[in-house]
Amino acid sequence: MRPNELCLSACAGGRRGASGHRSASGHRRASGHRSAILAKICLAGVLLTSLLWAQPHRASPRRVSSPHWVSGSPDIDPRQALAELRRLGARKPFLTNSPDVYLEPKSLHRFFTDRIYRKLQGNAYFGYDYDEGFLLEGNQVQIEVLKDLSAGSCCQNAYRVALEKALQTQDLVIRPRAPHQIGVSIVGVERQETPNTLPGVMVEAYLRNSVLKKSFFIRYGSGHPRGLPAALRLSAEMLAAQIIARANTGQHSGRTAAGSNVQTGRTR
Repeated sequence: MRPNELCLSACAGGRRGASGHRSASGHRRASGHRSAILAKICLAGVLLTSLLWAQPHRASPRRVSSPHWVSGSPDIDPRQALAELRRLGARKPFLTNSPDVYLEPKSLHRFFTDRIYRKLQGNAYFGYDYDEGFLLEGNQVQIEVLKDLSAGSCCQNAYRVALEKALQTQDLVIRPRAPHQIGVSIVGVERQETPNTLPGVMVEAYLRNSVLKKSFFIRYGSGHPRGLPAALRLSAEMLAAQIIARANTGQHSGRTAAGSNVQTGRTR
């Protein structure tokens, strides 16, 4: 997309990691100390593998330079890798951090409203999101809204096919009156690869549990060097992974907005 801020649970398959905690006293037993070290090594491996896998599948169509330790020496210092991942995963307000605000202003305010933009947090690498406390309860979903608001509107049908397949792959059942509603708007399309971009799409989407009246909002991009069709599939898979990551397991943020029923500016 909530999903771990550092790993790709939101963006590429729903994997999660849990960081270890260092004792304030510094007097752990040797076995406990070794366990903490092993936990950190495992975490570093999961995060590093996720990020390496993601290199040709950017979370934004705009190219993002690879960390120097990805393309450099194979001898990677786990501490350096984790520090770089923390930097890449830092969450900041969308309106003050996103390059789209000044580079792609025409892609804003076509689906989400100012109220949502003010609440979005994240970064250009993994996307920006806001979670009121959406939960997936059961496995039935409906595609309530799917629009292509980009110039030419060429991707709506292809995205629907990709999304339906991605949902079915996650064992989600599409029903017209399902309590879990999905809304998607393609707000930008990059058809060709350029020195600064990959072929891809920029998407604004919401997930809503109509029973709990809680929603999750996300704006993210998906680019792929193999072209726009591959980027569409990746984007749909990422959204399906966001849904699965919020299955009701008793572990959720429970964050609420002052007004929980935030409007997306969509038309029914």
